[in-house]
Amino acid sequence: MTDSLNPLTDAVRMPAAALQAWAAGVLQAFDVSACHAQATAQALVRTSLRGVDTHGVARLPPYVQRIREGTIHTRAKPSLQERNGLLRCHGDHALGQPVLELALQACLDRAASQAVVACHIEACGHLGALGVLLLPAVEQGCMALLCQRTPSIMAMPGATRPALGNNPIAFAAPVAGRPPLVFNMALSAVARGAVMAAVRDGHAQIPPHWALDEHGHPTTDPHAALQGAMQPMAGHKGLGLAMVVECLAGALGGGLFQPAVPGSAEGSTANACAFLLVINPALAAPSPRGFDNYMANWITGLLAAQGTQGRYPGLRQHECELQRRAEGIPLSSALINELQALARLSGVALAL
Repeated sequence: MTDSLNPLTDAVRMPAAALQAWAAGVLQAFDVSACHAQATAQALVRTSLRGVDTHGVARLPPYVQRIREGTIHTRAKPSLQERNGLLRCHGDHALGQPVLELALQACLDRAASQAVVACHIEACGHLGALGVLLLPAVEQGCMALLCQRTPSIMAMPGATRPALGNNPIAFAAPVAGRPPLVFNMALSAVARGAVMAAVRDGHAQIPPHWALDEHGHPTTDPHAALQGAMQPMAGHKGLGLAMVVECLAGALGGGLFQPAVPGSAEGSTANACAFLLVINPALAAPSPRGFDNYMANWITGLLAAQGTQGRYPGLRQHECELQRRAEGIPLSSALINELQALARLSGVALAL
């Protein structure tokens, strides 16, 4: 999508079902339980289906790397408890997607009789593209907000080291008669996965507003960027929003602040924390019909004001998902090389 430098002109397409089955098989080959492997593979593939290629199946190799290092627990048993009206989900250092699935389902179960449900999530792997993970909520008629604290990888020009995570935020809401509104952004100028993809795909340069080198200077060298820090979106405004996430996802967990690790592989942390909020409009709004009418009329007016090319967040991803389900998921030659290496390592053949 917009974070990528790779137009996928050299792509080979693979059916989503086959890619998901292969990814789940790879994870199981590394002793991940069947249910966790399936949840992770499903989330990664749906992310690729929606065009967020930097956070889809491209994340499988670093996940396997963390599993082999032992920082991701393949037989983890995530748990839930409720304290003072707040759900708490401890991931037991499992892969992030099945932990989020457990937390979200618990929130949705409670949202059937409770207007607003909140959950703090801790000790889990990287969650990926947060907006995609919220789709089950809107498919059940709920709104949802999710934010994740990441390792410190972001700073302003002149900083001697990273000071904050790029702390992504996602929000999703149902829209009557239309695809859901799904908004997702990292609070850096682009997700660090875009820099990782630039290195993987052999790009010599990245835009100068993306990242800093280790000396705090803006850089166009993707290798130098991985040793430095990401720049925030919108300057101090991006930093401010990142601080909100630090409070909700970080401080509410009561854990120790996690310092920066220069050059670490973002997207493969095994100790992530997040904050999830689910709202049931049928209970929160004065009337469900009023909520649906407002959303439908607002989105209709928004599209009309933009003319024939009018869009809202989530619409392009929805259209991409429909197209890729029909035509297959495009995999660049560089990504295929990484996946083939993973196939050889795991013993699970990748049939293209």
